[in-house]
Amino acid sequence: MTKIPALTGPLIGDRVRSFDFHGNKDLEGPRACYMEGQLTGLKRMEGCWRYRIEVTRCVGGGQEQNNFPGVIYPPVNGTA
Repeated sequence: MTKIPALTGPLIGDRVRSFDFHGNKDLEGPRACYMEGQLTGLKRMEGCWRYRIEVTRCVGGGQEQNNFPGVIYPPVNGTA
């Protein structure tokens, strides 16, 4: 069995923002692309550990989006 990684931050229960593109952390303007939500767990998939985030808000192309997934699984920081 694979050992669950020890988290130093963010932690389960934290509200987080997950950016769509590496190196781009724009919060406004046409390049702003991210999802916000609550970190609710971890899951091993596609060869690495991933955060389980229940999404509450999505911004794409600098605009608030209404059609977005309820849950996303971005890689745990530093593992992919």
